[in-house]
Amino acid sequence: MSISRRRAQTAIEALFIIAIILAGVLIIVPPYLNENRDISLVVYARNSASNACAYLNTGVVINEAGYAPLNVIIKADNYTYHTFQLTSISMNELDSKIQVNIIITYSGSAVPEATLETNIKQYIVNDLASNTNVRLSGGKLYFGGKEVEINVDVVRK
Repeated sequence: MSISRRRAQTAIEALFIIAIILAGVLIIVPPYLNENRDISLVVYARNSASNACAYLNTGVVINEAGYAPLNVIIKADNYTYHTFQLTSISMNELDSKIQVNIIITYSGSAVPEATLETNIKQYIVNDLASNTNVRLSGGKLYFGGKEVEINVDVVRK
């Protein structure tokens, strides 16, 4: 075998090994990136919901536009302290939509639960749109090319 034939064979073997490595990367990386996207969205939503609970627990109003939905709750409840607590967060990925379900518990309030849910959800949507890479377009949230639906359930302890 001549030197040029051996070099050609070595080059072909090297290309074959590189092709196997690249195929492995193409198989492994996309599911990892999708999982990472899902985890990021849950973390973003959890942080926003936790911030909403902490703000409501203070019972103090800050005159910033981002807190306007929560200020309505505090004022309606006459600046009274209540224990708002993020109880659970879950995510369901459907075909074209990602559903994030948030459950918050609280102790006693004169404000109806529907009002609490609506205002806390509005705060979370605004917070996600302004502080993360979740995009708000036409009143809907989008993340990673998929529509995001936020569901907030507020339950009295």
